[in-house]
Amino acid sequence: MIANDQPTCFPGSLLVRVSSKDDGSMLDRALGTHDSATVGRRTAFCASIGVDYQGTVYQRIVYQDNRTYHLIAEVDGASVTSVTPEVVADSLYTTTPGVALFLPVADCAATVLYDPVKRAIATAHLGRHSTYARLADHLVRHFVANGSSPADLIVWMSPHAQKDSYTLDWFDRSDNPDWQGFYEQKADGVHIDLAGFNRRCLEQQGVQARNIYVSSVDTMARTDYFSHRAGDHGGRIAVVAQMQ
Repeated sequence: MIANDQPTCFPGSLLVRVSSKDDGSMLDRALGTHDSATVGRRTAFCASIGVDYQGTVYQRIVYQDNRTYHLIAEVDGASVTSVTPEVVADSLYTTTPGVALFLPVADCAATVLYDPVKRAIATAHLGRHSTYARLADHLVRHFVANGSSPADLIVWMSPHAQKDSYTLDWFDRSDNPDWQGFYEQKADGVHIDLAGFNRRCLEQQGVQARNIYVSSVDTMARTDYFSHRAGDHGGRIAVVAQMQ
């Protein structure tokens, strides 16, 4: 864990930490989601930040043709790893203090939303698929449906692949006016600004710009973070969030 890369935007009532390569990989799909060595590293990282891994909800991201990529799962103490190994969802939401949300990620932005007034948190896996699906919009609406005001939400996006590094061989949103200003065609492909697009989505849903914090750490450029697109296919960092 790199001290300078941890979020400082949340009040003391919320613990949020992000691991680094030194903590080991938090997921290697080739070994299986819950390989014993991997679970050991998750357990050790959680212990280092004062969290019991058995009291976390493990968020599993699944890619399938029939998925919408904006699935939000409400979780509580019955969802923690001591009860069930995982919850498949693009976002986890809880109002239960002490239940930690555990999200493994590589180049995508692991995003934490917190309402300190209603006392609710969510983790969101904001990658290309979920960004196209406007998961950020769905998630703010979910908070509102549960009594939150968008103006109260505090948002942090983890280290991720930044626009200067993140390229696609093809991009099918160039005719969509919502994407204007968030992609750029260069000689090496289409560069997209996932964090910038999602920030704008959040603001359009009423989240205050001053309450949105985006990590400037580029996982494709920094060697102390795993990057799938840079070749670390067996490596993932983790973001853990827990209301105290």
